[in-house]
Amino acid sequence: MSTKSLILDYDFASGKTCEHESDQSAKEFMLLGGSGVYTGMRTVNNGRRVFLFDDHLQRLSNSHHQVLGGTRAPQYWRTLLMPLLKRGLSSVRGESKITVLVGRECLRVQFVALHGPSSANCWVRLVSGHRDDPEAKDLKWVHERESLEQLIVAPVNEVVLVSWSTRRFYEGLSSNFFAVRRTGKANGFRGYELVSAPLDSVLLGTIMKLVLDICQRDGIAVVYEPAVELEQWAGAFVTSTSRLVLPVERIVYGENEQCVDADNPLIMHLKRSVEHLTTEKSELIIDDQNH
Repeated sequence: MSTKSLILDYDFASGKTCEHESDQSAKEFMLLGGSGVYTGMRTVNNGRRVFLFDDHLQRLSNSHHQVLGGTRAPQYWRTLLMPLLKRGLSSVRGESKITVLVGRECLRVQFVALHGPSSANCWVRLVSGHRDDPEAKDLKWVHERESLEQLIVAPVNEVVLVSWSTRRFYEGLSSNFFAVRRTGKANGFRGYELVSAPLDSVLLGTIMKLVLDICQRDGIAVVYEPAVELEQWAGAFVTSTSRLVLPVERIVYGENEQCVDADNPLIMHLKRSVEHLTTEKSELIIDDQNH
């Protein structure tokens, strides 16, 4: 595919699908998407499988209900999306970022080449702000965050929203954010605990949910006390569909900066665990004969 993206438009009334190529990036696609809800998925295994597909279907169902008053169960969205995903992924090569927009009249799916982080670690900037109605993936958030995205200038990879009055952190503009603190109870990754924003104060991203599941599996303590205490943080990282687990090496706040350990043992354990689960936690969309 020579252009930036492939777009499939499905009309609810007619049941017809139109296909066209576009120069739109994923961000432009969402900004021009009107009102409605969205979710962003990724492929793994050279574009053959979609990672955490069931989680995205559940999130789409929940958001559609909260924003548009829909009553469709995740199975409805599976039945609708599966042929569109097969059609789109059969036309592209390599890994794709898949953005799904749902309005009242149509569903739109964009397939664009997935570009992961440019480095193994990242910088984040702490900025005052809070997301309204964080439990739904409402397209209005794409517009509300646009001015804050202007602060993402290399080497900064993400803006993390905080309340300076309460000294607590929330989430990134397109990610979830975690800090790590030492407990002193043991060596290796078990000598640390994860610090997270309360789940009712942020959007529970699919990778965030997977990280929390891994913590439960491996007996890693998670504390939902998101105080901004940089001097006590042994590390930090962000999670998202495109980043998976991306360690933070420097935190910028105001005119100040603080380095943190991007190679923290707990962060490395979670990063490897998520990467190891990409096939197990993904669903086959395109078999070898069709790709």
